[in-house]
Amino acid sequence: MLLRPHRVPRPALLAASALLAGSLLGGCGFDYATDRVNTISAGINDREGTVDVLGAVVIAGQDDSGVFAATLVNKDVETEVALDGLDQTEQVAAAEPAETVEIPAGGRANLFDTGGIDVSGTFGAGDFVDVTLAFDNGQITTMTIPVVTPCHQYSPDKFPNIQLPTQIDPGDGTGEPSASESADEEHSEAESHNEAIEADPYSCEPLEQVEHGGGEE
Repeated sequence: MLLRPHRVPRPALLAASALLAGSLLGGCGFDYATDRVNTISAGINDREGTVDVLGAVVIAGQDDSGVFAATLVNKDVETEVALDGLDQTEQVAAAEPAETVEIPAGGRANLFDTGGIDVSGTFGAGDFVDVTLAFDNGQITTMTIPVVTPCHQYSPDKFPNIQLPTQIDPGDGTGEPSASESADEEHSEAESHNEAIEADPYSCEPLEQVEHGGGEE
């Protein structure tokens, strides 16, 4: 007597194949973070319109005054687009009418290299402020961007064409703390350290480390 091999019903085979394929695809996955555009920078990116606004920041050397800068990339490979300027928001406005910034078709304009746009308003180092860019093709881009100090990656050595408004020295004009600011000798070293941070949040000089505790027994 011959035994016939057991056959798996066709619907069961199809179901098993679909299950295997689904598990394999699920293991591979899509939209990994490593597949996305990632810019390591303090600046903010906006890629919603025809013109990408990349690395946008306000560089400030004092409260309420600074320079807006970003890289503008025109994704339209046939038509030039121009940045007409910055529309006023609650926190930021162009300090004076800005010149039109032309962005060639399929090209870019780097405001870090051209000097940026002078802005004024109500802001300080570490704040996030709203800015609105108006383009001649009708694109309006509103972004919330950081206010950064002219230090490290935003230092004048890296962007010599960006001229910040003159820093107003609250001291005695010599760059040193005024007599009234240094008269109180009763503050501890830790208190003086904290006061230095509050007095000049725009300084690029590292503050000396304050040692706590210790002492001989």
